[in-house]
Amino acid sequence: MYICAVITEAMVRRLALAFPEAVESSHFDVADFRVRKKIFATIHPTGKSGALLRLGADQTSTLADSDPDTFKSAGGGVALIVQFARVGKAHYAHLIEQAWRAIAPKKALAARDARRGKT
Repeated sequence: MYICAVITEAMVRRLALAFPEAVESSHFDVADFRVRKKIFATIHPTGKSGALLRLGADQTSTLADSDPDTFKSAGGGVALIVQFARVGKAHYAHLIEQAWRAIAPKKALAARDARRGKT
């Protein structure tokens, strides 16, 4: 699989911090992104190889099984490791939004949807 626009640490930051109530923090010297102290994404310590997204167990398992070179299950099956070099920006943007939606409060979800014209 060839991806022309490789995801970078800067892109992850830009995407993650665009969500309502999202903030950057860290744990064990690993950059993470949270909503109300709940982590929805982290960046690999080197910032080059990938990111960890908190998704549901079913989605994590499906993605990891369908493309094990790109996705790996972690965190007891509720987190997904995504290899930057193997996923395009649009796909990653979709995945990080799903991770954010899984933990975002209803008010933040409504704000995001209103901004995007969803009802």
